[in-house]
Amino acid sequence: MPAIRGFVESLEIGRAGLVVAFILQDDGSRGSYQIADLDADPERFNERLSKLGILRDAMDACEPVEIEFVSEHGANQIERVRRITRDSLSPPLEAVRVTGMVMGVAVLAQNRTGPTGEAADTASVVILNGGSPQSYRLDMQIPERKVAEAQLDMLRAAQVSGESVTLDVVAKDRRIIAVYSGDFAGGTAGGGNLAEIDGFVESIAHSQLAESNLMLIELVTAPPFDAGMGGNIVKLLPFTPTDITLAVVRGAPEYALFEAALRDKLRVRALTVDPRKPDEPGDPGKTPPPAEPSKAPRASGVAAEGEAAMATKIRKAASARARLMSGDKEIHLVRGAQMLHALASASRPVWIQVQRRSLDVGPDEACTEGLPSNDLTPRGLRDLGLPYKAEWVGWGCFNHGVYRFQFTLKTPFEIIIDDVPRCVHIGEDGKSRFAHACLDGEHEVRIVLHEWTCKQDFVIDVYRIR
Repeated sequence: MPAIRGFVESLEIGRAGLVVAFILQDDGSRGSYQIADLDADPERFNERLSKLGILRDAMDACEPVEIEFVSEHGANQIERVRRITRDSLSPPLEAVRVTGMVMGVAVLAQNRTGPTGEAADTASVVILNGGSPQSYRLDMQIPERKVAEAQLDMLRAAQVSGESVTLDVVAKDRRIIAVYSGDFAGGTAGGGNLAEIDGFVESIAHSQLAESNLMLIELVTAPPFDAGMGGNIVKLLPFTPTDITLAVVRGAPEYALFEAALRDKLRVRALTVDPRKPDEPGDPGKTPPPAEPSKAPRASGVAAEGEAAMATKIRKAASARARLMSGDKEIHLVRGAQMLHALASASRPVWIQVQRRSLDVGPDEACTEGLPSNDLTPRGLRDLGLPYKAEWVGWGCFNHGVYRFQFTLKTPFEIIIDDVPRCVHIGEDGKSRFAHACLDGEHEVRIVLHEWTCKQDFVIDVYRIR
């Protein structure tokens, strides 16, 4: 006995108790199925009413049904009907995953009926993905209406807060089938091509796009830092500052950090998506390329025109403002932000250069060269482990404050800052040594070790105590 699965679109009761159920089948086609003569054969009266009740309840709840039928006299007579879960209706669709920032949301309605049913109401969503606005469609009249409402609420909330969203989209018609809050594909990394950009905020401007409150941040890059010696080190390498345009929603927490950085002239580190490096399709954990434009016929009427107008408006506004503010540069979508002190650390110095060669390789002169050993082979200072005088020298920039220099050394030493010797205090544990200085700006710190051997450990930590 053949069987079909689908959704009940409508029920019709005609003369002689003839019930006709119109079904949207899981292959996209439509068919009609009958329950013949509700008033006939009292022995099967309850059976026919039960079938009608299941069909009616499934239609009201937008749940799928499975119908077994026989074809008689050109009509499909229902023999058995049961309600089933949505998951068992059809195999999953082929979809691509898109992660980005919500720039605009429009809800479109069509109060028209066609030859097979009412045209579905939709919502048009524009996502800023890798610097390029992309438009997608959310069907508001899917059988799971509550799911569609929840998805729309998630998109609206993301638009207001500036949080990125991840969409599963049917490539054929750009239809949204799933919405994930945040970078679902992998935490903050969700876009694959992420880059850290250090710099200073020069200006903040509105993008003239009222639908999204999209703000454009002008950032001038600064040399990156390498962590080391308990602080920060900037290598002495050539660096050319460049202007970068960042996009962030005004309500996002990242925007508050950029605003404070502009006001207080502080340094920021932005985690961004680089639009110049598109993700490779099929790479796990990365965002697939945007779906191709739909080749299916679009809905006609006012709703379709409104959707196209909204998408066009968003693209033109974003493009025009981007050209105005960034000189035709690409926009980097912000995924995260970190605000730092002007010198990148309020509590530690920024080391411009550190010289510790004499600690690691010994003095340049081989003062024990030619000293015989039991195998009559000349051995150097390092080989014999003899103590020698060594120096650690650091040139750094300090925020104004009182700094503590903390040491754990087994050899006598002295600390000299800008050619001025500093007092060294013994810690309460009897092992640590401390020195203090009130510093502001650039200074030279010199640690002179009088009985150093290469087998010893040099441990220093510099931090601000006030």
